[in-house]
Amino acid sequence: MILAVLLACAPAPLPAAPDAPVYVESADIASGGSTRLHTPVGASVELGDRGLVVAPAGEAVWTVSGPDGSYIITVTPAGGAPIRVFLDIGVDGPKAGELQDLASVPPAPPPLWPWVVAGGLAGVLAVGGGWWAYQRLRPPPPPPVPDPPHVVAQRAWAALRARTDLPPEEVARQMSEIFRGWVDAAWGFPATRRTTREILDNLAGSFTAIELDAARRLLGATDLVKFAERTEHADLFERLDRDFHLLVQPIGRGARV
Repeated sequence: MILAVLLACAPAPLPAAPDAPVYVESADIASGGSTRLHTPVGASVELGDRGLVVAPAGEAVWTVSGPDGSYIITVTPAGGAPIRVFLDIGVDGPKAGELQDLASVPPAPPPLWPWVVAGGLAGVLAVGGGWWAYQRLRPPPPPPVPDPPHVVAQRAWAALRARTDLPPEEVARQMSEIFRGWVDAAWGFPATRRTTREILDNLAGSFTAIELDAARRLLGATDLVKFAERTEHADLFERLDRDFHLLVQPIGRGARV
């Protein structure tokens, strides 16, 4: 068997690299076969006494053949150190003697892809586990800050005024409910469960006379629409709009309950 030239082993049946000083074209030959040995020009070749035959095949090229067995060929370049190459003819490799520890072909390194795949899976699992733990263990976000009462009421009022499919009585009823909801949320008085008189009495200490008149119209919007002429509905709703925006503002004062 012939292993790699110099210090490395050359895998059979491929020859060593072309720039190697000494190499054989095949390190593992069938019984009765031959191979070619490449040496530097002027190098000497030592075959030993085991019947191996070397015949010139060109400049610095030799044909090598012989009986079955494992061989060492020593090539000494001119002015250089000896180089040994190994050759098997008709055998699987040496089983004893000086060549018993030689291998015809160095074992192939284990493939890397299982490790790459395993590492990738481990990385994915680690990232996924970390993300799951982060989602489970992180504190819940604080609840969103609710909109102030006047913003909620103004938004509901604008949505109602944009509708055109409701009869006037229904528009007036919902206007009154929106205003009552604002009084409930902004002033802390249960206006949605109290009468108009109770609501006005509660607001009297905080509202001016003009504001109380506006509140009275908003609370009684349904009756105003019910008893108004149909041609007066548009003007009435415009006035209720002004009343609403006059009263429904940010509140910094506390209501008396």
